[in-house]
Amino acid sequence: MFTMTHEARAVVRRVTAHPRLGEESGLRIASQDEQTDALGVGMAAGPRRGDEVVEHDGARVYLDEEAVPRVRGRLLDAVTEDSGRVQFVVRRAG
Repeated sequence: MFTMTHEARAVVRRVTAHPRLGEESGLRIASQDEQTDALGVGMAAGPRRGDEVVEHDGARVYLDEEAVPRVRGRLLDAVTEDSGRVQFVVRRAG
């Protein structure tokens, strides 16, 4: 199972609340390319075919098929830097 911290849920809800994004908007975590192990994070108006949807307290995250096994059993956290910039971090749960 993929879960989110309270901070991550709050940030996801805040950034997906823009009316132009629509009611199905969420954060999408997806593989960037075959050359790296990195996962990309971005806004999405809705899920793509094959995405797994994780929703908790109104925070919606879409995971592409390649991201699902890589984040299973992990925790999404949001870390705010001194500059005010927010970074999402996937950590081990527990």
